[in-house]
Amino acid sequence: MCQPKRLRNRNDTQSDSGLSVAVSFQSRIVLFFSALFVGIQALTLACVYRVSLDNVTRQLDQNLLFAEQTFERLMTDRGKRIASETRILVADFGFRTTVSDGDSKTIASALENLTLRIRGQRAFYIDLQGNTVADTAELLQGKPFIFPDALAQAENHGSAVVFGLLDEKLYEWAIVPVLAPIPIGWVAVAIAVDHGRADQFKHLSSLLLDVSLIETSHSRPRILTSSLPLEIQTLLGNLSIGTFNPEKKDSVMFELGNRVFISRIQRLPPASRSEPIWAILQIDFKQALAPYWLMFYAAVVLSVIGLIAALLGSIVIAKKISQPLRRLAGDTERIIDGQLDSTLPVTGHDELSRLAKTFNRAACLASQIGEFKHKDQRRREMVATVSHDLRTPLTSLRGFLETLQLKNGGMQASEQQHFLEIALRQSEKVSRLAQELFELAKLECDETCLNLEDINLAELVQDVCQKFQLYARQRGIELIAGLRLDLPPVSADIGLIERLLTNLIDNALRHTPSGGQVRVDAWPAGQRIMMSVTDTGIGISKEYLPGLFDWESPLSRQARAEGGGFGLVVVAKIVSLHGGNIQVDSSLGHGSSFCFDLTAASP
Repeated sequence: MCQPKRLRNRNDTQSDSGLSVAVSFQSRIVLFFSALFVGIQALTLACVYRVSLDNVTRQLDQNLLFAEQTFERLMTDRGKRIASETRILVADFGFRTTVSDGDSKTIASALENLTLRIRGQRAFYIDLQGNTVADTAELLQGKPFIFPDALAQAENHGSAVVFGLLDEKLYEWAIVPVLAPIPIGWVAVAIAVDHGRADQFKHLSSLLLDVSLIETSHSRPRILTSSLPLEIQTLLGNLSIGTFNPEKKDSVMFELGNRVFISRIQRLPPASRSEPIWAILQIDFKQALAPYWLMFYAAVVLSVIGLIAALLGSIVIAKKISQPLRRLAGDTERIIDGQLDSTLPVTGHDELSRLAKTFNRAACLASQIGEFKHKDQRRREMVATVSHDLRTPLTSLRGFLETLQLKNGGMQASEQQHFLEIALRQSEKVSRLAQELFELAKLECDETCLNLEDINLAELVQDVCQKFQLYARQRGIELIAGLRLDLPPVSADIGLIERLLTNLIDNALRHTPSGGQVRVDAWPAGQRIMMSVTDTGIGISKEYLPGLFDWESPLSRQARAEGGGFGLVVVAKIVSLHGGNIQVDSSLGHGSSFCFDLTAASP
């Protein structure tokens, strides 16, 4: 007997050595595929990052160019519209008559009316010599017009739309001639360009765009208005004047603090050559890249997931190549050890797959046999328990009937009646126990089917309670059905629900003393309908509650001795078949409350 044992150990040693070689080979396969995947992914990510960055930069440059064109149209179109409206208004005969009179106050009043109509902030009337005849603010009357360059441009082109500073504020100027029919003067209307104007364009744009308007007549740029944060505006004001070169047409990069902006600089038509006005359209490079960074991070995450998948795939491939017999042996040993739920993977049509199929069938048969044995054992225990529970009432019944037979004619009528009443009660116990056992057997059958239908719960409860009203009155118990008439219907088997309510109400009435109360309630709770049967009876001790719905519980055995015992087991099984849960809340001397839920019917 020892020699075969030594031979087996030697084989095990050889097997272990072979397994170590297989594991080493498996590791090399995993490392090779992992390194190959990591290298490819790293190269791919680097290329994608470089190409994406170049594409994003070009796309942002194109977007800025489009935004610049849109901004130019928006700014000039507004000025041209105002100039056109002003031209129409000054062509009015009344306005020309007022101008011809030469009274500055009257002209200022007419200009005020004109300004209100075109929603401007200030207006001037200038004579042909370039002197300000009227000013709606009455500050510059009698003085030369502050923008002679703009007047010259208007004279050359018939009108002018320019940008210039007045009282240190930026305005858009529309300058048109007053014709009668030759020019007799000029009207200049100023429209404020403030922070709201920059924000308006920013909000009209679909880009993360900021707009700044800058004046460069001094040694440092001066911010007139900007949609940038204040700290960034301060840094923007520190740029060199050389940055603002009208010859530069391409986008430029500004590094302001820890933020990088891709920008385009556009010169606006100036009202004065000595006060150049610039518009800077900027996109925060980091913010613009944020969506792409999310994509890049997602690609990295996917790469990590891919690496994990590659590792797992490599392990699977390595195992499939080097260890099919080891896996088969291990799964077979688990089946032999009793893990009947373990199955072997069938991955092909070779001999190993056929062997795996055979073992799977054997494991399935063994599992079914084990389940049949468990059910048979449970059936034997139940039969033994029920036989014992039936023996007592049947023995008592037989004893009383034999006594009646032996003393036939020798017993008083009252004594015979007493014996018959006892025999009747014992037969009722047997009948009730048999009925509950029959119901439980039907419910525990695997082929039990529910006849689901929409049930009016209020009507069903009223019908069941009506059957118990006489019994309740005889015992001096108040039976209440506290249901709402608008209670939604439930989807259930009406026969089983009636049996459930019958068992619970009967159980409550039998354990409630005279003067007590049994109440049936129902209420909606989301997609479920909750029901409760509550009594003021003797209650149940806390120690019996955990196994209350088990047929082997102490209370069930005690109830079977009295002719029942399966009622609550049947109740729990019915609730379970309907996909619900049942709970009990009880304490000695304070009654019991059984609560369960049913599915509300679909509307």
